[in-house]
Amino acid sequence: MPTDVKKYAQLALIAQMYYEEGKNQQEISEETGINRSAISRLLTEAKAKGIVDIKINYPWRDKDLELKIQNAFPQLKKVYILACTDPSYETMVKTLGIFAAKYFNNKVKEGMIVGLAWGKAIHEMIEHIPNNPLAIELVQITGATGHEGLIKDGPLLIRLLSEKLACPCQYLHVPFIVDNPMLSEAMKKEKVIHHTLQYAKKSDFTFTGLGSTKKGLYTLKETGYITDKEWTEIKKTGAVGDYLGVHYNINGEVLDISINKRLIGNNPEDLKDVANRVAIAGDQRKAEAILGALNGRFFNILITDNFTAERLLEIK
Repeated sequence: MPTDVKKYAQLALIAQMYYEEGKNQQEISEETGINRSAISRLLTEAKAKGIVDIKINYPWRDKDLELKIQNAFPQLKKVYILACTDPSYETMVKTLGIFAAKYFNNKVKEGMIVGLAWGKAIHEMIEHIPNNPLAIELVQITGATGHEGLIKDGPLLIRLLSEKLACPCQYLHVPFIVDNPMLSEAMKKEKVIHHTLQYAKKSDFTFTGLGSTKKGLYTLKETGYITDKEWTEIKKTGAVGDYLGVHYNINGEVLDISINKRLIGNNPEDLKDVANRVAIAGDQRKAEAILGALNGRFFNILITDNFTAERLLEIK
């Protein structure tokens, strides 16, 4: 037997005894005749050489809470609730991104079309998707914010994911919001833009975040699209959140306000026939925004955290 094969066989045996049989290092030493101090080194070497592949089931799901949310909101095709111990936004959104990446890897198959929006949750998902060629096609479903320094913008995210998966993508080379409704309508009729918007309707999956109009969470205000005065006026209309930029109230009704008429991108009505519309949204402060979007049936798959889910049940 070649020396390297013999060495690998020894490492595999020790790893099997330790990880699968549950024997401690002293017991392994007694059985194999290998000095106990060497057992720890050999176990480390087994991991380094790929003989041991440890899989950690993180994030952990709260399946009891999932059932409660599923029963409370039957319009959901599926809900995933992550058991988070830290309610801080940065920790929570990273956890959601890790899970969403695993969901993406498990559900998205070759030949599919995937529509992508922008935002922190989508960025975290893409960051945790491994580099691995996948024969799908990506399509940008909202215009670009033009504020790449403050948030993760649509064109940047779709390019990042297309490079990771070595797959083609269709960009939407337009602003997210323009100055007036007439300009929005005119640009959406332009041949290339119209084609991309129509193509997005063929998506097998869409992945989006969800915005809230609450202070500190309203991305459109942070990026300078909305002034303090406009924000105050929007809140007076009853707007609790925005989905793909489209503002709505707690009942899920799209509001007849200026900003909704100045968007360039796909809206909830455009994508209503997409089989799998995934929203990645957490933070209990966003509960009202999530509830409104659920009432509007804008998405049918929700990835959120336990704090937010519990708050949703309280306000339903």
